[in-house]
This record gives sequence, C-alpha cells and structure tokens, in this order.
Amino acid sequence: MSAFVRAARFVGDLDDEFYTDELQRDAWNEASAVGFQSLLWIGLIAAAILPYAAGVTGAWIAIGIIVALVTVAFVVIGYARARGVDMYTVQELRRPRMAIVGVLYLVGFGGVLVRLLVQGGDVGVSTWIGVAVGAALGATAAALGVKGHQRRKHNAELAAEEAELLGFEETDRPH
Repeated sequence: MSAFVRAARFVGDLDDEFYTDELQRDAWNEASAVGFQSLLWIGLIAAAILPYAAGVTGAWIAIGIIVALVTVAFVVIGYARARGVDMYTVQELRRPRMAIVGVLYLVGFGGVLVRLLVQGGDVGVSTWIGVAVGAALGATAAALGVKGHQRRKHNAELAAEEAELLGFEETDRPH
C-alpha cells in the first residue's frame, strides 16, 4: 500500500469498524459523494460570483476556493485510481453537468483575471510574466491530461478485449 493510500485511509478514517457493515459503508459512501459534489458546486458558484461581487478581495478568495476544490478533486481521483478505478475510463465526461462546471470555472477565472490584472491597480511586468507562465503550465497540464486520458482509455479497451479473448479461448477448449 502506497504512502498516499495510507495517508488517505487515515484522513478518511477508513479503518474504523463502522466500515465493516456493508450497508453502513455503502450509505456513507453515497452520502460522502453527495457531500463532495455539493461542496464542489457551492464552491464553484461562490468562486464565480466573488470576483464580481466583492472586487479584488473576492478575487483572491475565489483563487483560494478554486485551488482548494481542485486539490480535493485530485485527491479523490488519485485515491480512486490507486484503488483500481480510473474515472476517466469508466464514465463519459462529455455531459451537460461537466459543461456547466467548465463554464463556472471560466467565469470564476475570468472574474479573477479581470479584477486582479485589469482593475487590481498597479500591475507590474512580473505579474504578466506570471500570467504567461501560469497559462503555459495550465495548457501543458491540460494537454498532458487529455493525452493521459486517451492512453488510459485505449489501455482499458485493450485489456477488455484481451480478457474477452482469454475468456473465449477457455470456453472453446475441450474439457
């Protein structure tokens, strides 16, 4: 078990005897998923509104909210992947709710950029360099994420085909 999984199990208190009861665990896992999704939606909506409603201060708070949400989302995705479930290969990501999430991120980041870079007062060269570097890193991370998703999906399809062929070969053998 990796250090990440051990740490996540500790944070989630997953070794508590509460989880030995299957029904309790399933109900709690579903409740946790609802809570996690509620946190994401509330945070994204707040981060999208704050730069417009609370000015520069709201923009800084929105950055903090977005960073926290992205961090938590990556922990959830990373833990699931460490346990053998890759959400990028087992579910369709092109759904209306994902489009809404994308729009909320764009509205939030757009508001942050407008408030901090345009209306935030004295913006120096170092800020614009930071914006350029951040944009380049973000674009690179997005490209790597898309490529990784495509690779994982392809590998999952190959594994499924291989498993299907192996299963067919075993049933085809004389007994």
